[in-house]
Amino acid sequence: MTGWLAGKRVRIEGDSPAIAKAFAAAGATLADGEADIWVHVAPPPATRPAHELSHAEWRASLDAGLDRRFLGARDFAAACRARGEGGVVLFVGAPEQALGADQAAAAGALGNLTKTLGVEWARDGIRVNTILTREIGDTLGHLAAYLASDYAAYVTGAVMGIAHGD
Repeated sequence: MTGWLAGKRVRIEGDSPAIAKAFAAAGATLADGEADIWVHVAPPPATRPAHELSHAEWRASLDAGLDRRFLGARDFAAACRARGEGGVVLFVGAPEQALGADQAAAAGALGNLTKTLGVEWARDGIRVNTILTREIGDTLGHLAAYLASDYAAYVTGAVMGIAHGD
């Protein structure tokens, strides 16, 4: 993977050492500000049965799992357009079936959002993809780096999963 992302700046929101390691190995520079690639890694949420969820907890899950992601992606895409450059948005989180009704709703909506933004923003050269997995190891990092690279230049609006285990 050496050099796949040479010269690219990546901003990773959330915690994923495997993704950071894979991007660095591929030549990307980790950035806090302006970036060519924006990766949002959702924090692992608490799992609660649907009948125990309050409305506030339901809304908080949708806010964290969908709203914040959309708003971050929208701001990143606006910055790309202002520079006259394309970019890559990559959402990473747990599969919808894994975490309860609130997380299932957020992940399901995220899949639809990914497909819609992938189509809408393609004309601006901005690709949008999602990886839904519980995987945290090298396989996740390698897939993330691939999706952000020019090797995946025609991949947008995709929702992918990784079976657990490296």
